[in-house]
Amino acid sequence: MRKEDNLEQSRAEQSRAEQSRAEQSRAEQSRADNIDILKAICAFLIVCIHVPFPGKVGAYFTALTRVAVPVFFMITGYFYSDTVAQHKENRQIRKILCLVIEANMIFFIWNITLGILRRESITSYMQSIFTGKSILKFLVLNESPLAGHLWYLGAILYVLVIVLLMDKFNCRKILYYLIPILLIADLTFGKYSLLIFYREFPYILVRNFLCVGIPFFCIGNLIREKRCSEKWNRKMLQVLIVVFTITSLAERFALVNAGLNATRDHYLSTIFLAICLFVYTLKSNWHNKELAVIGRKYSTWLYIIHPIFITAFSMVVGKLGIKSIYRYVAPIVVYCATLVFLIIIQKVKIVTKSK
Repeated sequence: MRKEDNLEQSRAEQSRAEQSRAEQSRAEQSRADNIDILKAICAFLIVCIHVPFPGKVGAYFTALTRVAVPVFFMITGYFYSDTVAQHKENRQIRKILCLVIEANMIFFIWNITLGILRRESITSYMQSIFTGKSILKFLVLNESPLAGHLWYLGAILYVLVIVLLMDKFNCRKILYYLIPILLIADLTFGKYSLLIFYREFPYILVRNFLCVGIPFFCIGNLIREKRCSEKWNRKMLQVLIVVFTITSLAERFALVNAGLNATRDHYLSTIFLAICLFVYTLKSNWHNKELAVIGRKYSTWLYIIHPIFITAFSMVVGKLGIKSIYRYVAPIVVYCATLVFLIIIQKVKIVTKSK
């Protein structure tokens, strides 16, 4: 009788364990889908940065879109524990390196093509991009001479290499201690430079792997390690998102009215808004398969190639004389056109491989 009881108890424990694993698996899948949806949204916000909505409303909305790049860094940091657990650190670095090369090659070809269409001197262009200064900026501060927005790829590459090296010496915690220092440096020499120093500094001094990449990557990593999504209250996060949205707009209003709104990206509130938005996403249970697919499959390349569509559409609408109408829908048109192009390219690849 006792053996039967033990057997029954063992089966019950096994059943509970399987149920727990199934629930955990569903929770992880839901969390991954939420992050993919967030990636799709952030890709659109980045388009809005590069081709903003017009007027004062557009300018204030752009202040809010600045959360997008920090969120992307946090996402990479959040999933880095999985990369380490699967021993895929070197593979991830190689993948990003290939992206850096591929993206820069695409814009090199695109810029040459534009130069030919505009009947500009290709020789002069080549001489302007391959200078010692531009190469130094590219290697040290991630500033691509071919397309400014590609700094992000170089920054994430450097962050991954630095974290890998720090892990080899078992001293990643040093990076965690540097988070507030680097974020303060970004604000001090960036958005608040006019207020503090009465001058602006070259934005590439802070828009790079050091002042943006490392701190936000590490914040994402800490959110995973400290299980913040389990500990933080969802309703409180909703309140904080509203609060930091308002303070972001208030910061812009105050700095603009004082004539001290430097061109750099991040306000103080941007940091907290990005963190709260990311953790809130982890705690949510969104259901939008279309957006999840966009974020999972296309967000990276949406980021990379959308400036090509910005340039192409600006040339076309200028000739058609519909610029005044187009500017009100430009971010949506660019986002959708880039997405359709990427979907077509994927379909072509699938058909080509099947033959």
